[in-house]
Amino acid sequence: MVLRLKKFGRSGAALWVGLALGCTAGCASDNSAGRPADGLLDEAVLGGTPAAEALPPTGTDAASPQRPDAKIVPPEEQAPAVETDGTAAAAEHVLQTGDEIDIQVYREPELSGAFKIGPAGEIRHSLAGAIPLAGKTVAEAEAVFTRILAKDYLVNPRVIFKLLASQSAQIVLMGEVKKPGVYPLPFGETMTLLQAIASAGGFTELASPDRVRIVRRRPDGGQTTLRVRVSDLLKSRDGQNDVPLQPNDVIMVDQVFF
Repeated sequence: MVLRLKKFGRSGAALWVGLALGCTAGCASDNSAGRPADGLLDEAVLGGTPAAEALPPTGTDAASPQRPDAKIVPPEEQAPAVETDGTAAAAEHVLQTGDEIDIQVYREPELSGAFKIGPAGEIRHSLAGAIPLAGKTVAEAEAVFTRILAKDYLVNPRVIFKLLASQSAQIVLMGEVKKPGVYPLPFGETMTLLQAIASAGGFTELASPDRVRIVRRRPDGGQTTLRVRVSDLLKSRDGQNDVPLQPNDVIMVDQVFF
């Protein structure tokens, strides 16, 4: 727009310039109050810069003066976050007799270690004594143990519970293996057929490696039988054709025919 200012003289021109500058400042103020400037938003979206980096920091992450009495704790001095083995399933697992758990007490190695829940449903701890844990979830057991330490032994204890093995996750090996029996599945990990056979000491001299069956339960209550030629598994690269096992699988190794 072209402004015709001649007839107003110098004073009129100054007035028009002042109004124009005021409008420009007001518009910029209104634009920035509700959202970031267009240039900043365009950079975040079109320029490939993550929005979290493009926008100014807010909240506790924003730069702010350090309190003079604040204590900075170096990373090596910070306690780890209280957790189980990192999965919601592990935290909600209900402990039972025979389950194995790992207890880590921060900066207290003599109070840490692996424990197995005995027939009475409890663990025996060197400091806290008998602690009943059967029937509690891993998260609940962690909280119980933490309260016991905080009440009588330690100030603000930091405790981590991890489920190592569960009797509810197990497999059975039968037939021509050197150590047939019931074996726990490591919780949260995968065990394969070859690993299970190795855990049982391998095949006997009478075993037929090409006559191995895996009997597996179905959700509808039925069973599925998988027939496996172990000699073929051994020929595959990096065990890529190995069979991952599931809880309650029954592995049967038949005898060789003469």
